[in-house]
Amino acid sequence: MKITSRASDYALLLLIHLSGNPQNDVVSVKSIAESLNISLRFLANIANKLAIARIVVSHRGNGGGIRLARAGEAIHIREVIEAIEGPVQTMFCQNTQELCTHELTCQMKHFWDDVQEDIMHKLDTTTIADLASPGRGKVKLAHLRSYREGIALPVAPKGLNS
Repeated sequence: MKITSRASDYALLLLIHLSGNPQNDVVSVKSIAESLNISLRFLANIANKLAIARIVVSHRGNGGGIRLARAGEAIHIREVIEAIEGPVQTMFCQNTQELCTHELTCQMKHFWDDVQEDIMHKLDTTTIADLASPGRGKVKLAHLRSYREGIALPVAPKGLNS
């Protein structure tokens, strides 16, 4: 099961990158794409979706680019994912008006509703500023790289692995 795609993951990386700009200056999408090693065309498409959702502000012309529309503390992960992916759902029958033929007897629905509620709470209470805070994610990234390369690393300290 995937809740996000590469596009929403890159959207979050883009916003984390922009949140590291204390003056909230306009930054070119090209420079961000180069910095994050992401295709310019793909990242420009993502930036456009974020601008439509009013998560970033786009400036055209010479010296143009994007900047955060508001502080990272005010941008929640859920709104970013939904700007890129649409509604977050753990089961196909959630977030729809269609009635499933199994709805009255479904034994999974309540379980998935609870999972959905937990996920939505986490997405609604985590901000770009939370993700961008110093040290967060660095241990996980090291573990991910070591996993891909087949190298064993010690267990990450508590607090840095959540």
